[in-house]
Order: sequence, then structure tokens, then C-alpha cells
Amino acid sequence: MAIRVFLDFDGTISQRDVGDEVVRHFGEFEPLHSELLTGSMSVAQYYQRAVQSFSDLVTPDALLAFALEQELDAGAGTLLRWLRSVEIPTYIVSDGFDIYIRPLLQTIEGGAELPVACNVLRWDGSVFMPEFPGASESCSCFCASCKRNAVISRIAMDDIVIYIGDGRSDTCAVQFADIVFAKGTLAAFCTEQGIPFHHYRSLYDVLIILQNRHQHKDFRPRRQAFLARKRAIEAE
Repeated sequence: MAIRVFLDFDGTISQRDVGDEVVRHFGEFEPLHSELLTGSMSVAQYYQRAVQSFSDLVTPDALLAFALEQELDAGAGTLLRWLRSVEIPTYIVSDGFDIYIRPLLQTIEGGAELPVACNVLRWDGSVFMPEFPGASESCSCFCASCKRNAVISRIAMDDIVIYIGDGRSDTCAVQFADIVFAKGTLAAFCTEQGIPFHHYRSLYDVLIILQNRHQHKDFRPRRQAFLARKRAIEAE
């Protein structure tokens, strides 16, 4: 049995949803985002249309400069350092894009070394093109990069899965996690579905709880999560 931590990026490691901020700044956020939330299009379709709405003047350098202005959770670096010190494998699972996630992680000590599962935003010299290597037809999650598959493909059946997130794109993945940290939309979902979770405001809160659990060796499997992982692995 191993303990593995999976961290969302937008709104979890970053204070705000960087992907949303990028679209707001460079493209057409509304009415596209509202249409996404009402189910008029899939997440992948939303991203494709949002990227198409970018001004012709937008370049990778301009996007990167804007992204690097976005604030990260003040506790992110401390949490990641502690996880590394106790040798708990940690992964980033995001429905955002590599073009800003990886550079922002590089601003955190040890962040550049973390495995990242996310979407890709490519630049062909004149336009951006979104790609979705983590897409899955076997899952109906609210993601273009399936977080469920990102989790179950990186674990053994008897591992303890810890998931930390905040939003709608995390609602599928937490059903396969033994220990959940949630806020925002994700916390509301967990309450509605009866999924036990720790509420947090900052990643400092997560750190304190994990340190206490680690000290008391309090990492126990959640039967519903184990069975959900078993069914998902069999379906894949």
C-alpha cells in the first residue's frame, strides 16, 4: 500500500482559475462560459471556441507573461516540500493547459519535478490549438482531460488516494479517493453525495491535517472509493 496525493491546479494551487482568467483577458469568456455551464457544449468544445476567440495579437510570450502574474496559494510551496520530505508521491491533475501550469509550477520549489496530467495548448506560429490527450469516451466527467483516468492509471488497487480540489472538474475524481480535501463547488458536491471530506481554505489547512494524519498513521481506505476504482479499472 502506498499513499498518493493528487492536486488540482486551477483554484487549488492557484488562487483563481488561471484558465478562466486567460480567456477573460485574451478572448471571449461570455457567453461561452455560461453556455458551457448550461450543457450547450462540452468542455473540449468550449476550449476550442474560447481559443478561437483569442485576438490575432496574442502570442505565447504574452500569454505566459499574463499567467505569471497570477497568484498561487500561499501554502502550496510548504505543502509540496513536506510531501517530498515524507516521500509521498504527488501528481497534478488539471483540466487546464500546460502552457501556464508548468511555468507557474516552476515558481514553486520542487514544482517543476511534479508529474502533470492536463490539456495541451500548442502554437503553430500564428494560432493556438488546444489538444486533449487525456480525453476519455468511457467517462462522462465535466472535463476535457479525464481526472478519473489520471488517478486510476497512476495507482495500485490498494493504494490510499488523497485528492485536493475545488471545482466541478474534480467531482468525478473524488469518487475514487479515500481522503478528500474540498472547497467551493467541490465541497457542495461532496456534501450532496455523502462523500466525507475535509474543508479547507488554504493549502496550509491541508498541510496541518495531513501532518496530523501522518503522525498518527491515520490513512485508511474508503470502501466506496475502492469499489469505484475497481469498477473503473474493469471498464477501461
